[in-house]
Amino acid sequence: MAFTLVVNPGSSSKKFALYQDRTAKLTAYVERSADGFEMCTTVGSTQQRCNVLDKNDYKDSLNNFLKLAVSEKHISDYATITKVAVRAVAPGTYFQEHRVVDAEYLAELAKLVTIAPLHIPHLLQEIEAIKKFLPSARILAISDSAFHKTMPAVSRQYAISTADSERFDVFRFGYHGLSVASVMRRVEKIATRPVKRAVVCHIGSGVSVTAVVEGKSVDTTMGYAPGSGLVMGSRAGDIDPGALLVLMQAKNLKPSDAQVYLQSSGGLRALAGEADLRVLLERRSRGDAAAESAIASFVYHIQKAIGAYVAVLSGIDALIFTATASERSPALRALIVEKLAGLQITLDTDKNEACFSRDGVLSKEGSVVEVLVIKTNEADEILHASLTL
Repeated sequence: MAFTLVVNPGSSSKKFALYQDRTAKLTAYVERSADGFEMCTTVGSTQQRCNVLDKNDYKDSLNNFLKLAVSEKHISDYATITKVAVRAVAPGTYFQEHRVVDAEYLAELAKLVTIAPLHIPHLLQEIEAIKKFLPSARILAISDSAFHKTMPAVSRQYAISTADSERFDVFRFGYHGLSVASVMRRVEKIATRPVKRAVVCHIGSGVSVTAVVEGKSVDTTMGYAPGSGLVMGSRAGDIDPGALLVLMQAKNLKPSDAQVYLQSSGGLRALAGEADLRVLLERRSRGDAAAESAIASFVYHIQKAIGAYVAVLSGIDALIFTATASERSPALRALIVEKLAGLQITLDTDKNEACFSRDGVLSKEGSVVEVLVIKTNEADEILHASLTL
């Protein structure tokens, strides 16, 4: 019996899902915790269980997941996994397609390591681990930016020479596409009325806001590379090129150094010394001034993006929150929505407080704009996309 393994190497976490046909048999989420790292596993729809990992276990989490799948008799041995679908985050028109991972793909990916230092090195490491433990499996790279191929030229193109855009393949590609696609695939099951125009806020360690019309992306805050756009955990987001040039000169930074500086030492980490929103929200609740200021900046830029997209879409039917931070934090959702009443976006306080890590409608009955939480399911979306290859 053949199985498909879905691998999602994020910028600060790893996710695995073992599928038999289209049914998830075993899933795991590996992330940083207060004690270092932990792996939380779920069998089918049963209760989640979590185990603390050390640093070496985190690096070897794919093998640990496969060992667990065998020990709990979900698979007889590793060879029963015939296909692996892995989430791929990389800039370029080439990477806006789902592709088979071969020598050409790996060579193209290796060229871009310095452009997306939080994603591509992890992706390459994970592919090497897959090849090591599952040498007979067919490996598929599922594009995280393919969803944004529908963006029109007005939002996709930069205001630079068209010839240069084409020659050097410099466009706004967008990311978190698998997350947004998974949400839009299920929105009609959660919303109480049809959703034609939506703004989707993906808020985790990476952050983006996407404008969607009839299920298709028309604009998103991330551009050429996944470090662009809004303030994130360790990513600065958009910065004036002139300011960047001054920093590069003053700090004697090479282009690759500048990428690492902006993506690993920016964002919330730069503003408050901490990239984890959970920690900062807790510090803010205790009156920590640096945390309060960092969260204020974080929230402000999300609010600004929402407002811009409401204007572009001439109003929206739904504001949708997804991804770990916004799924788990009523406080964060309340902070974001509190200044959006002028856009007819408001929360029902009781509904918001009661919604933790599950789907739900957070707005009052009869509100012009529905506010929704829809849990992202990138694994299912990756599996769905893999069926096209």
